[in-house]
Amino acid sequence: MGTTVIQIDADAAEVGRNYRGTFGILGDPKASLRGLLRFLGQQDRKDHWVSRAQTIVAEWKDERRPLMTCDTVPIRVERLCWELTKRLPSNAVLVADTGYSGIWTGTSVYLTQRGQTYLRSAGSLGWGFPASLGVKCAVPDRPVISFVGDGGFYYHLSELETAARWGIKTVTIVNNNSALGQCLPLVEQAYGARSGKPSDLMLFRNVDFTLIAKAMGCQGIRVERPNEIGPALENALAAEAPVVVDVVTDPRVQAPAPWIPE
Repeated sequence: MGTTVIQIDADAAEVGRNYRGTFGILGDPKASLRGLLRFLGQQDRKDHWVSRAQTIVAEWKDERRPLMTCDTVPIRVERLCWELTKRLPSNAVLVADTGYSGIWTGTSVYLTQRGQTYLRSAGSLGWGFPASLGVKCAVPDRPVISFVGDGGFYYHLSELETAARWGIKTVTIVNNNSALGQCLPLVEQAYGARSGKPSDLMLFRNVDFTLIAKAMGCQGIRVERPNEIGPALENALAAEAPVVVDVVTDPRVQAPAPWIPE
């Protein structure tokens, strides 16, 4: 409350749409920011703020580290993200679907090298896998990895045949929890003690996506234990064909909630 919100947008209809009283700057974001920097000039470094932010991030990482190294079965998604972080090539493009895939990768997969690129969907479930095929066609010399849930993968898994037919060598990691994991607590809360089968809205059969991948001409690697994740990712990245890495995870593991200051 009482904080001025400055919104830069190229579309005048978007300015102030979500927050009334917004101070709007209509223009290209990159050019507008460049102009703002010239106007503001050299600002004093707020070292105390930087130090505080670094402390918060370090504390958060320390809190999450036991989950990232957890050996439980079914696999925790934090462990999957940590294994991916360690093996993400220096020039890789990571493409994430929306929903939990975006939250998991945005919070738990770290980009550790300058040449790595991260792209995520902003609301279109199922976008991640076909988008990764487009990315690979645009940058054929870079490894492209997509991170999707089984619910999102169902939307366009038929494009596995496209990938195989055209030799589009991507690695698709399926966070396979046999559910729309993000919906589990919400649907159960909405139903409460009422009669009915809320599971029909969010649970799937236990499907092995590697069988589908192989039937369509791709490679598939099934992962059911944490110590299998690393070798599976390494083999997938070295393959000369599109690969689906199907990782069986715990449907009850919830993605990190947004951080809120004290």
